[in-house]
Amino acid sequence: MPITRGLHWLDQVNSPADTEISVLPRTRFKKKPIQTIPTTRVSVIVITADQKILLVKHRKGNRQYWVLPGGRLEYGETFFECAVREIQEETGLDIEVDDLVFLSEAIAPDRSRHIVNVYLTAHVVGGVLRVGDEPVLAGVEYMPLDELDKITLFPPVGRIVIDSLPKATRGSIKYLGNLWV
Repeated sequence: MPITRGLHWLDQVNSPADTEISVLPRTRFKKKPIQTIPTTRVSVIVITADQKILLVKHRKGNRQYWVLPGGRLEYGETFFECAVREIQEETGLDIEVDDLVFLSEAIAPDRSRHIVNVYLTAHVVGGVLRVGDEPVLAGVEYMPLDELDKITLFPPVGRIVIDSLPKATRGSIKYLGNLWV
């Protein structure tokens, strides 16, 4: 029996096998709706002994760019838990988080988006490097630190990581400001 609009159909459904699901048309926005609460994104900085940094390549439409691995903080999840989950999902690696080192924001000029970026350092303790299953993921790679200035990295924290990370002391957090590009 097809599902029709309205709630009266619930009384008529005998079992899940008896139902067909119709898809309602999507409404298209010319502009994204304005966020009213900032999104929190956790980014993970993994640097190897031979001075390579773990990066993930994103593909959106015909654009490709690099990001530090990480993602959106879920409700009830700590920064460290988010980092462990996101690295596993995106790269197949298991990590242990070392420290929280940087904070930044990305606020769109029209104020339609506001992202709070939390940066953690971590080291790999297991797993096998692979590209995760999310459609946006186009690659994962350990890239030499001296090549960060040659790639498109969002947010643009390559130079900050190179210059500031060695000077960061445990327990110190550096606020990087608004890094919207």
